[in-house]
Amino acid sequence: MSSAKITLWDTLIGYIAWDQKQNTAVFESSEAYLDAPFNIAPIIHPNKREFLIGHDFHDKFQGMVPTFYDTLPDAFGNVIFKEWLEQMNMDQSAMNPVERLLYIGKRGMGALEYHYEKRVPSNKQRLDLEELAQLSHKIIQRKYAQKDYLHNPEALQNILRIGASVGGAQAKVLVAISRETKQPNQRLLAGDIIHTIPVDYYIVKLAHDPKDLWNKEKHYVEYVYNAMAKDAGVAVADSRLIFEGGRAHFASKRFDRIEHQKLHKQTVSALAGFFGRNTEFGYESIFKIMEFLNLPYKDKMQLYTQMVFNVLASNRDDHTRNFSFLMDKQGKWSLSPAYDLTFPFDPYQSFFMPHKISINNKVKEINRNDLKAIADKVGIVYYKEIIERVIEQVLSFPDRIKNYDVQKRTVDLIMRDIQKNLNHLFAS
Repeated sequence: MSSAKITLWDTLIGYIAWDQKQNTAVFESSEAYLDAPFNIAPIIHPNKREFLIGHDFHDKFQGMVPTFYDTLPDAFGNVIFKEWLEQMNMDQSAMNPVERLLYIGKRGMGALEYHYEKRVPSNKQRLDLEELAQLSHKIIQRKYAQKDYLHNPEALQNILRIGASVGGAQAKVLVAISRETKQPNQRLLAGDIIHTIPVDYYIVKLAHDPKDLWNKEKHYVEYVYNAMAKDAGVAVADSRLIFEGGRAHFASKRFDRIEHQKLHKQTVSALAGFFGRNTEFGYESIFKIMEFLNLPYKDKMQLYTQMVFNVLASNRDDHTRNFSFLMDKQGKWSLSPAYDLTFPFDPYQSFFMPHKISINNKVKEINRNDLKAIADKVGIVYYKEIIERVIEQVLSFPDRIKNYDVQKRTVDLIMRDIQKNLNHLFAS
C-alpha cells in the first residue's frame, strides 16, 4: 500500500494511503492537525476527525481526496510526467495517485508537502526558457524521442520539476526571478523550491509554437486582458512578458508565495469537492463558499467584478479550478487574486465556448438582468457602476493591444465576440 506523510508549514497534517483493492485514497488526520487553529478543508471535512475517502467524491477526482487532488499534475503536467516515466522505463499505468503525490513532494502549488518523496534530480542553475519552450512543443506534438533524452536528460528533468505540478492544459513552468534592479542582470531560476536570495515567484506560460499565429499572439492578449481587468477593479496577480528567443512568454506572479513563506491554496473545485464544468455549479455557489468562510464584503465585490469581466470580455474558461482561496497560519481565508483572465480560445476557430459555470442558471447570452439577479442575491449594492466600469475597459482593448505584435484581424475577431456580449447585455 502506497502512503505519504502530509505536512503544512511545521504541522503534521496526517497520512494518506492508497487502497489498491478499493482503488481509492484514504486520509487520516494527525493529533497535531486536530489541535491546530486551522482547517485545510473546512467544507468537505468540517471536524477534521473522520477518514476522508476518495471514492466518496466525483469519479473525475480519480479516487483522490479533492483537497490533495489540487497538487496532482493536470493536463500538461501529465504529458510531461508520462514522457519522463517512459524514458525511465517505468509504467505510468501501474502508478497510483498517492505515488504521484510523492513525486511532487515539496514542489507543489500552495503549501502542502508530501514526504517519503521520490527523487527527481534538482537544478538550481539559470533556466533557459527557449530550451523549455522547444522541449514543451516536442513533447506536446509527441515528437520527443529517446535520442532527445540521451542528448540532454537534464532538460526533461527540469521541466518535470517545474512544470508537472502546475494546473491547466497549457505548457507552464514555475520560475523564480531574482530581484536585481537592472533587468539584464535578473536570473531565471527554478521556481519549485524556496530560494534564500531575494526572488519573485512566477508561473510562466510558454509560447512553444511560433508557427501558430494564435500561440504567438495569445500571451500579448492575456497581458492586455490582465491590465484591463486591473483597471476595471479586479484584484489581479501582477504579470509581465518575458522575451527570449524571439518569443513572448506570459508570466503571472504567484500569490501562494510571500517572500520565503508558502500560503495554503485551494481551488473552488477542491474546497467544494466538486468536479465539473457545467450548469450544476454557478457563481452563486462560489459566493456561498465565501459566506461559509466569513469573507469580507470587499472579496464579494472582487468576485462580482471578475464575473462581470469574464462575461463581457469573453473569458469563458471560468471553471471551478480557475478560482482559488488562500489560508494563512491562523486559519483565516481570503479570495485569491484573479488568474487565467484572457480570451480563452483561438478566435480563428469557428466554434462557440459557453461559460464553464453558470450565471443565474445560464451559460450563454448573459444579460443585464442576469447580472442584476446575482447582485441582488449576494448583496452587491453598486453593481451598475461595476458593469459600466468593466464595459469601459473591455472597449479599450483595441487601443491597448496596438503596442504589441498582434494582427488587426485577430483584434477584430476578438472585438466581434466582445460586441456580441455587449449586445446581449443591452438587449435586456
